[in-house]
Amino acid sequence: LHNEDEVLRKDVRVGDTVIVRRAGDVIPEVLSVVLERRPSPAPMRYELPKTCPVCGSHVVREEGEAVARCSGGLSCAAQRKEAVRHFAGRRMMDIEGLGDRYIDSLVECNLIHGVADLYKLTLDDLLAMKRLADEREGTTPETVKQGKVATKWADNLLAAIAASKNPPLERLLFALGIRHVGESTAKTLADWLGRFELIRQAPEALLRVLPDIGGTVAEAIAEFFAEEKNQQAINALLAAGVAPQGEHAPKAQLREKLDEVNLLAALGIPKLTEPRARQLIGAGQTLASLAHLNLFGVFGLPATVSGALEEWMANPANREKLAALAKLREELLAQLPEAAATPAGHLSGKTFVLTGTLPTMSRDAAQALIEAAGGKVSGSVSKKTSYVVAGAEAGSKLAKAEELGVTVLDEAGLMALLGQ
Repeated sequence: LHNEDEVLRKDVRVGDTVIVRRAGDVIPEVLSVVLERRPSPAPMRYELPKTCPVCGSHVVREEGEAVARCSGGLSCAAQRKEAVRHFAGRRMMDIEGLGDRYIDSLVECNLIHGVADLYKLTLDDLLAMKRLADEREGTTPETVKQGKVATKWADNLLAAIAASKNPPLERLLFALGIRHVGESTAKTLADWLGRFELIRQAPEALLRVLPDIGGTVAEAIAEFFAEEKNQQAINALLAAGVAPQGEHAPKAQLREKLDEVNLLAALGIPKLTEPRARQLIGAGQTLASLAHLNLFGVFGLPATVSGALEEWMANPANREKLAALAKLREELLAQLPEAAATPAGHLSGKTFVLTGTLPTMSRDAAQALIEAAGGKVSGSVSKKTSYVVAGAEAGSKLAKAEELGVTVLDEAGLMALLGQ
């Protein structure tokens, strides 16, 4: 019963007796209701709460999505806790020692209202938090009973927070909790654009032309950075001394992605397909010149296409967007070397999924070897997956690979492939 639609479709109500099966050898799935055992009178049909049970903000459900979300953002204590948990995770900022109990207490004691507040914490803050948490739970540590105050844990936590200030760029991007941005997408952004400032200002059209970033993901990234509250949170992080390491100039291969036809088609202008964009650019136009045109019927375009272009251009904001994209393109081209500094690895273009426990290496080590050879590691199996590397206790990802006919390798097979 993973969303409201499933609850309603199966008509499951409070107090019902249900038939359950073990789906995929793991998940207990509710198949159906045993109607003859339904209580009498029949309970009301389930309705999702209209307000968040934690902060009272209204609940929103976007069109076409099954998931409902609290609209409160970081003003909601529950979302604040989860944002900090994600930010501090091992694969994100890796703040050792900042566990669930401390995060809950920091939020409940109003010591942190956003992730940047972690870097403002003092020893006195942490000791006060611990004291309040102990009082709330009705516990008194032995050291306190003896008239002593233990501080080593707090010193260690402050040191771990300070040590997290210079993460790799892809980890910082992943830690921000941008919707649809996992490790793989964060790495793509870091590899291709190279600098945090460029990524946070990149328009949707530029993001769309990057490898493996489709329209939905590009829109989510652009919307995240366009939100003023998110920009304020990022500025607060930077002001607190957080600075990504390993920043670099945009990737040399970005030059071909900056083709004007690609960018024009990526703007999402209604009816303007890539062939029609090529027709416009082929007629001697540029992104910059198109931003100043009013009539498009002279380029041999169908009336529906030229009409859609003229309607889109009638909005001054769209003209500004096109002009800004043209300017950004020129600036990026000026920064790029003529050719790639290093040749692509022999696994370039191949996508891997890791599942289960490998005999002699961690997943992180396997991922590093694959990426060093030019391959990409994804978190889910699809028709586009080139190989699944399966170890002991591989689960649903292995089953999915076998269902789709994706090649499955063990560790030895992976090493052989890497050694080619």
